[in-house]
Amino acid sequence: MMFLSFLKRYKKQIIFHTFSCLVIGALLAVGYGAYQYKQMTQKWYMPIDGQAKETAKQAGISLPTRDLLTGTEPLKPFVVLILGVDSRDGERARSDTMMVAAVHPAKQSAYLLSIPRDSYMELPGKGFDKVNHAMAFGGTKLVKESLEQFLDIKIDRYISVDFDGFRQIVDELGGVQIDVKKRMKYSDPSDGTYIDIQPGLQALSGEQALDYARYRKSDLGKEDSDYQRIARQQEILKALAEKGASAQVYSKVFSLMEILGQHVKTDLTDLEITSLLLSYGDPTPNAIKTDTLVGQDERIWHNGILGWYHLVPSAERARVHQQILQTLTP
Repeated sequence: MMFLSFLKRYKKQIIFHTFSCLVIGALLAVGYGAYQYKQMTQKWYMPIDGQAKETAKQAGISLPTRDLLTGTEPLKPFVVLILGVDSRDGERARSDTMMVAAVHPAKQSAYLLSIPRDSYMELPGKGFDKVNHAMAFGGTKLVKESLEQFLDIKIDRYISVDFDGFRQIVDELGGVQIDVKKRMKYSDPSDGTYIDIQPGLQALSGEQALDYARYRKSDLGKEDSDYQRIARQQEILKALAEKGASAQVYSKVFSLMEILGQHVKTDLTDLEITSLLLSYGDPTPNAIKTDTLVGQDERIWHNGILGWYHLVPSAERARVHQQILQTLTP
């Protein structure tokens, strides 16, 4: 009875203090989230044009940026280069996965074009070669310049993620659900590659998802083409996008930001990223179209060596150029 009397007497004060604690807790959570987000974007922000801009940024100098933001409106349509980078200890980074995405935030649409890594093109200042060699010759900047010239487009931004970060992201999300069509087995002790995935619908771990996306050579029979490999990469990206849109991601947001901060590099600013999250996080379904640059694998002489290269005809380059322009149309 005394306890009930106490509750009646101090009911308003108890409700007020409880509400105050909840508000303070929410504000602390939001503040910590904003701090983590700022830390993450500072870690991964790396302008493509070199150290001079990065030094200016660290000194607090305002950097000129492209006019992608227009107040509270969505970002203007733009093109972004997406790289999956294999950077092993003691070796030059290699761009194992290359995509060019035309992004239209106001329409919540994107056109995602996969580039076969053996595509033969001119690398500015280095002559003709496979596009995946551009990363070793001149880093992200040379990859960007090569694809701009080859596809006759302007690339506004880039995003790169290394393989270790990809593995950690998949594991943090609890794996990705994939229907594996066949047994995949391949080993190469020289570079530490050991792939062994059983067929069937299953949740792939980060290591398995990376193996699934990279698999091409086989110890069991016929090898896969680069087109099959690209199709699996696109399948993994779609599965990750579905995971990222699920409710469970909110409970892992801080750990995911920590991983992204360590393993992602981009010249998208924090404001641009925030704007994109607001646009594509809208309940309206996003329209994502995937495509692949199609050509023919042929053996040609290059620097005195007869090797296999992916030759893309001019008509195909014109086709994807038009697709990119259509996506960017206001």
